[in-house]
Amino acid sequence: MTKKLILAFTVFTSVCTININSVKAQDADVQSVAQQGQTAEQRATNQVQRLTKALTLSNDQVVQIKPLLLELNQRRDAMREAPDKRVAMKDMRDLISVQDDKMKTILNADQYTKYQDIKDEARDRMRRTKGRRE
Repeated sequence: MTKKLILAFTVFTSVCTININSVKAQDADVQSVAQQGQTAEQRATNQVQRLTKALTLSNDQVVQIKPLLLELNQRRDAMREAPDKRVAMKDMRDLISVQDDKMKTILNADQYTKYQDIKDEARDRMRRTKGRRE
């Protein structure tokens, strides 16, 4: 009787864990789909809001960062339409590198470290999502 009860509890816990993980994955997918319908300006505004909250940006920093993110989002939109994706990706990497250098001058050391962590987490999330699609 005790073994059956333990087995039933283990199965129940496993099912709950699987359901929770699938809900989290669906939430991430919903967020990326919602962003696809937004303009570059809307995405930049949302990114600034998230960064302001995560990094506690000052008003001066917000004013300096928003044009950088807007340019990046506009270039990403243009990249999606580019005939040669490899050239567009190289240009995007160069732009991101230049913008990271600019962000380093705008943010203090702690904020920049957190900013890099946020970017790394986003990159990891994107790679996991890409792996699920294949």
